[in-house]
Amino acid sequence: MKNIIFAGGTGKRFWPASRKNSPKQFQNIVGSKPLIKLKYDYLRLGFKPEDIFVSTGIQYKKEVEEILKELPQSHFIYEPEMRDTGPAVALAVAYVKKHFPNEVVSTQWADHYIKHPKIFIESLKEAEKIVKSENKTIIIGVKPTFPSPHRGHIKFGKKIKNLNGSDKNVLCEFIRFVEKPALEVARQYIRAGDYSWNTGYFISTPDLILDKYKKFARTTYGIIKKIYDSDFSAKSLAEFGKANKISFDYAFAENLNPSEAYTINSGMGWYDVGEWISLKEALQHSDSDVVTHGEVIDSNSENCLVYNYEPKKLVATIQLKDMIVVNTRDVIAVFHKDDNPKLKEFLKKLEKKGKSQYL
Repeated sequence: MKNIIFAGGTGKRFWPASRKNSPKQFQNIVGSKPLIKLKYDYLRLGFKPEDIFVSTGIQYKKEVEEILKELPQSHFIYEPEMRDTGPAVALAVAYVKKHFPNEVVSTQWADHYIKHPKIFIESLKEAEKIVKSENKTIIIGVKPTFPSPHRGHIKFGKKIKNLNGSDKNVLCEFIRFVEKPALEVARQYIRAGDYSWNTGYFISTPDLILDKYKKFARTTYGIIKKIYDSDFSAKSLAEFGKANKISFDYAFAENLNPSEAYTINSGMGWYDVGEWISLKEALQHSDSDVVTHGEVIDSNSENCLVYNYEPKKLVATIQLKDMIVVNTRDVIAVFHKDDNPKLKEFLKKLEKKGKSQYL
């Protein structure tokens, strides 16, 4: 199986630490390694370097090749222009198909933290077996830990079996995919107990994936087919910028029907650290914890994350509740934890006000 790590986003929900010139996937957010190196190391527990590819923007070529020196040059797939995850996945999957036409592929993302990587690898290995034997797509989900209107959800049906004799990876029927439900709906999903969070880990074949694009994302499919037929020539890649800005979920996941997929509910300990609130969840011992980084002194605060990147400046917090505080060289950001997703809109406001130097 070929695993493709996608690392092209600018990390708007992780601003002000993540910027266009220094996105979060190339930073040491959790521990002493960049997030993309963490994901690469997770995969290396079960796969050789020749089974791992990286897709990112051409503007990050220097950074990614410096971090992942073990990967051969031919395993870096560079997007000429950022067009969202839909075109990015189609381009990368087509590239793998060109070089390894009969391989199963998995989509991976660079900004995830996994507490139990062996369970993660087991889920991928078991998924690969099922794809090969039944020609279906496998979606890996995890149990929601709080109601989130900012994550895709998977409605699953009855349990089919434990995989590899363990309840840490459970194969279930796939019912449908729900992209980012309203908050109250997300609360209902948690109460219902038959929804999981979508990790973004899809295990499938290039043909199954691209066939969905052919039906539901025709413009993107046509451009990718031209690039594929032209052996990824520079001239054909110049057409990539004409692809519609659509998400992979819109092009593929939302168009899966129950007969085409299964879901694996995994206990891998998965955290999407693409936003501050998820980072807090990954590092905390309990919800009431105040998670800090750098020179921080707190007094009687509750359920907060305080990150200070400035070693010569002290950040002091007193009796805060449910807040995120981030101090960088040129920005201090303070917001309620539930407003983390609003950073995307806030950054548009900054740009309109001529403050692009902070983006």
